[in-house]
Amino acid sequence: MRPLPPISALFSVFLVLFISFDVSQIEGAEKEKDWLEYYYQNPSPERFVSQMKDWAEDGTLDSEYAKPALIAFLSRVIRDNRNEIAGWYKALGGLSQDQKQVLHTAMLYARISEADEIMKNIFGKRYDEQKLETKKILEMPLDKRSTIDMLWGFFYASGSEHAIRRVVLSFRFQDAPERPDGVDVPEGYQPLYKMLPVFASNSLLANAERHPRVKEILEGFLGNDSLLEPEKDGVYDVLSGIDAEKYPPIDRDGESA
Repeated sequence: MRPLPPISALFSVFLVLFISFDVSQIEGAEKEKDWLEYYYQNPSPERFVSQMKDWAEDGTLDSEYAKPALIAFLSRVIRDNRNEIAGWYKALGGLSQDQKQVLHTAMLYARISEADEIMKNIFGKRYDEQKLETKKILEMPLDKRSTIDMLWGFFYASGSEHAIRRVVLSFRFQDAPERPDGVDVPEGYQPLYKMLPVFASNSLLANAERHPRVKEILEGFLGNDSLLEPEKDGVYDVLSGIDAEKYPPIDRDGESA
């Protein structure tokens, strides 16, 4: 069993997130946008098979940029419809092996017995080993290039506050050192974790403008005492970018901008 495919370019996460998983350059984009991005508002799992076939035909399932968000999204839909996966899998038997990899990985992340049974019949012991090595989506390290993409896929399927909380966690890296003690960092190299606050800010801003649910969650976070100061600052700045009248821009010297 092959693991979740990596994203090849360092800035690909930024590109995917900044456009809020915008698939407008892919044929059939409006269908995907309606069903995937806003699925949590009006779940329609009965379209699972037809959408997968459409994505296979238009190239979405073969797009390395789309895979992380797609996998997370599909895993949540599968988890919420566990009694359907056997029928869905049979109906999608015509997918290519590479396209099935997206479905297989989503089934792995779904963590349900109905998907496990299918996967064990196909991959045997390798599946058990892969499952032990695979973290839950909401527990994945943020400094991996696919994680934030997957969190948004998870959100699109569920509207989950927990997914947004994980994205907000990225603001904790705002003051992280570029050269941690005892770590040999090549000259001119910027660790991915130092870019996370920018990735998080842009993705939250883009999505909050399109999804009132995201703005609502962020506003709730402002009164949450469990957030660290860099997290609250990051959340406030995102909200300021959406509604500057309600959230006047603030410079970090403590004066209104």
